[in-house]
Amino acid sequence: MLDHANDLFSGLEDQLARDLDALRSNWALHPAQVELPTQMYGPAHQVLVAGDAVVRAATLDTSGGAIVIGPGARIEPGSHLEGPVVVHEGAVVRTGAHIRGATVIGPHCKVGGEIANVNFQGWANKAHGGFLGNSVIGRWCNLGAGTVSSNLKNTYGFVRQWSHAKGQMEDSGLQFCGVLMGDHSKCGIGTTLNTGTILGPACVVFDAGFPPKHLAPFSWHDARSGKTDLHDLDRMLRTAETVMARRNQTLSAAARDNLSALHAQAAVQGASN
Repeated sequence: MLDHANDLFSGLEDQLARDLDALRSNWALHPAQVELPTQMYGPAHQVLVAGDAVVRAATLDTSGGAIVIGPGARIEPGSHLEGPVVVHEGAVVRTGAHIRGATVIGPHCKVGGEIANVNFQGWANKAHGGFLGNSVIGRWCNLGAGTVSSNLKNTYGFVRQWSHAKGQMEDSGLQFCGVLMGDHSKCGIGTTLNTGTILGPACVVFDAGFPPKHLAPFSWHDARSGKTDLHDLDRMLRTAETVMARRNQTLSAAARDNLSALHAQAAVQGASN
């Protein structure tokens, strides 16, 4: 079904159209009956909401596709959504956000700023301003305030990305391509991410400057100095446990084992730019 991780954002529009009937049934969706000052543009029946979803003083535009708001999701005042967009259960679209399709806000995510064609896998935060486009954000990621990504080269040419299989950069064949971020990775405030950036799982990026377009799993990267160290496993696991506990979740033994194995592999290979 997938040839590349990029398909998780580039194929979203078609996939969301195929999923619409299933979402309608699974979440008992119904056409929205919104109250002013919320405004709808385009076909009103294409705004589908769960019974306990909350939409307050937002603008919803279905000219380009359906907008689905799942159980317990909350759309805060001043936000603007342009379909196709799916906001999963328990997710929050923060005040003033601008969400453009095709986009999925995964379960229990908190998102803000400008978002265009992004697949949030779940339990991730991009709660503040900054642009993010044509990207995939893994579970339990956090993008600090003011984090921005580039999704288009100044030359308007195809974006190059790191190929894990080939061990080198290669042409993605995409003109618009942002960031692929692995589970449990974090970016500090004001992080700037280049076109085609790939951050492996459990990376930490901080301080001013552009990080490399590829960071291996468990990279601890100082964007100011350009130095990359291996993220300490115990420290990473403690952070994950703290983050997950705030959402009443726990790190499973299987996830801990997977992360430990990935760290062991990273220690052998060394953190790489």
